[in-house]
Amino acid sequence: MAPERIAAQLRAGLTTGVLRPGTELSQVLLAERFGVSRIPIRDALRVLAGEGLVEMIANRGAKAISLSPREIREVYDLRILLECDCLRRAAPSLTQLALQEIDRVRIKSDMDANEPDWADGDWAFHRSIYRLAGRNRQLLMIEALRRTCLIFVNAYSTLPKRKAKWLSEHRAIQTHLSRNETEQAIEVLRGHLDAAAVHLLKCMGKTQE
Repeated sequence: MAPERIAAQLRAGLTTGVLRPGTELSQVLLAERFGVSRIPIRDALRVLAGEGLVEMIANRGAKAISLSPREIREVYDLRILLECDCLRRAAPSLTQLALQEIDRVRIKSDMDANEPDWADGDWAFHRSIYRLAGRNRQLLMIEALRRTCLIFVNAYSTLPKRKAKWLSEHRAIQTHLSRNETEQAIEVLRGHLDAAAVHLLKCMGKTQE
């Protein structure tokens, strides 16, 4: 099995909560699991380390990242800066055709909200807006930060408690954009991300009590 396929499976485990934050990823055990030598395992772990999803441990393999509440808050603050900026830059390119596509993706995202791959639909909605900014590097940074958040959101099962509010905020963002109310859309997005951070940190605190 190629390192890329191994990395993809481990990435899925990390971002869906199967592999919880701090889980040790032994090269020996992973080699046995995937039926390969340790070389492709090592290469796969390095790929994930480059994405910021795992931390390499000398002579032991790796472990899933484990962030402190302060670090989680920092990740969300970075997302707020980057995503709000991307939305603002995208606004001038919001043609009627683009708005129709955003609406189509949002409806699909709503339908997928109760499915295991809800995060793909959520990202599809936000990406349908952000891509109009034409900032590909910024988009990649946002996607990487979102993956980091997913590890903790799924590990602490925080989404179901915010689902109705989360979807209504998507609709509000779209409505403001359709009315050319860019600053109002940005404020909703900022609140959307900040509330997600606060809720996750609260759930983490309760789990650790």
